Formats: sequence, structure tokens, C-alpha cells
Amino acid sequence: MSQPTSPLKLPRCNYPTVDKIQQHGPYNLQKELPLVDFELARNFRSNKYTAIPLDEFDKFQTLELAHVIARSFAINEPMNRHVHPSLKIPMEISNAKHHDALGNDPFGPWTTENILFWFVRLVLLTVPSHPIGAIGINEDLLRHSLVITNEHSKPIGGSLNITLPAEEEEWRQNDPFIDAVFSYQNPVIQFIHTHEHAAIHALIAKYPDFEKALQFGKVGYIAMIARSAELPTEHTFELFAASFEQFQKQEYEYMLITGTNQWTGAACEALGAARIYFSPFRNEQRVANEIDTNQNEPYSSDGFISDKDSGLMIYALTLQR
Repeated sequence: MSQPTSPLKLPRCNYPTVDKIQQHGPYNLQKELPLVDFELARNFRSNKYTAIPLDEFDKFQTLELAHVIARSFAINEPMNRHVHPSLKIPMEISNAKHHDALGNDPFGPWTTENILFWFVRLVLLTVPSHPIGAIGINEDLLRHSLVITNEHSKPIGGSLNITLPAEEEEWRQNDPFIDAVFSYQNPVIQFIHTHEHAAIHALIAKYPDFEKALQFGKVGYIAMIARSAELPTEHTFELFAASFEQFQKQEYEYMLITGTNQWTGAACEALGAARIYFSPFRNEQRVANEIDTNQNEPYSSDGFISDKDSGLMIYALTLQR
């Protein structure tokens, strides 16, 4: 059976809603996690675009990719598009510059998009545990991440992939840029991490081999995947599937993926991943209401972390059998 000249559109993926209480929290896990199924996903893959390893790109292209991902998340990611930064800009970043392996730069505008750019740069592209005078590139991320470019070698989509850490690292203290970024991102990241930790605990309890793989650094994780308007939606799945292939070739044993929108869920299910855990966005208010905000905290129009009545779905599968 030949592959279509244009990728098929991913099937619609429906998540539970806030009132479907019985579908919240950890799911009943099957005897073993499903094996990734590339044949199942073949008709959704692209013949036009090829995903390239991030470590083949220079610093300028890497920062361009960070801007592409930040812009997409600010517009499309359900939490980041609904939650707004504080009305007041943190004073500590007003006249400061940040120096790392990617350059020496001021923070720039206090916008969701630019805050997310700095999130990508501070937390993923560079190592947040490195001391403030010697911040290096995240070599683990470079080894695993993939990029799609246009004909001019400009990044138009990317998947930032890392090894899922067995333990949380201590980040550097007194970094005004990290403090500023997390004055906005903290409710979102806390929401994600709380439920990811619960999902990982459930996986460890059910699958001893998963715990062993986690301890030995053999669990892959897609931290952020996004595209610019120049990359058609139907070709973006190529980044996703190629990321799984990349980890499989590097002899990783499992993948964990957190979906906050239906596209990610559809992409996971196209590769045969199992639903592990679900938490709704709108079961409680997690940020200030814009009427009551004190100007130093993130807020939304209604105090909820998203306006979508769906939520965060965590998936897992095995890469080896």
C-alpha cells in the first residue's frame, strides 16, 4: 500500500470534560504498554518535509526556532493563550541583560510571546541548573530535538525533546530572568508537573521496567512541539513521528507525552499511545480574575487556567519489545 502524496488529516481526538468525573485522574492501565506503531501512522506522515536534528543548526537558527515555538504557544496553547502576564513588569529585568551560550541580551517586551521565548531559552535550550556566570547549552535537548525548515533554511517548526529526568534538578537561584518568566508561567507549569508526577507514579507502580528505564535515562519526552503558519498543519505530524523514531534509534525504551490540546492527543493515538492520566482545566480557578488582580500576578478573564472545557491528557507507550 503506497503512502498518499499529501498526509491524511489526523482523526479528531476527544478529551473528557470537567463534568465527566469518572474519567479524571489515572486510568486503568493495561497489562503492558502498547508498542509504537509506525505503520498505523504511515498515511499521516509527510513526503514533503524532513525533520532535521537541532544540533545541525547554528545559534541564530536555534533562537529563531525558539521564537517560532513561543509565538505558536502564545496563540494556540490553551493555557498560555488564556492566562495573561501580570500588568506590572518585574523591575529586576527592566535594565538587565542575560548572558548564556546563545548570547548576551535584554529581556525585551513584557508579552506572553516574549516571556515564552525566554522560557524556551532559559529552561530548555540552556541548562537552568548552571551557575549564572557559566550557562551552557542543553546538550541532551540538542541530541534529541528536531526541526523543519523552509527552502531558505529558516525554522518553521520544531519539536524540543529531552530525556525525562528521574529526579528534578535544582535550578540556579537569584536569576532575575528565570524569576520573571515564572512569575507568569508558574501556574501553568505547576498544573502540568503536578499531574505528570501523578502519572509517572502510576506508571512506576504498574510497570517495573518503566521505573528501571527512567532511572537509566531511557524515557523520552516531548517538551514542546509547534509550527509557524508557514508549515501546514497536516505536515506537522512528521515532527512528532520522527521524534519517536529518533528516540527508538537511540535505544530509548519508553515515551511520555503530555497533551494540552486535541492535536497532540490525535498525534499520540495515531502512533498507538495509551491514555494514562487526565486532569480538566476548569475544575477550579488557578489564577487571579482580571477584576481582582493585584498587577503583580498572572490572571485570566475568569480566573480559570483555560477557556476550553477539556484538559491535560498524559500518554505513554513503549519503543522496544
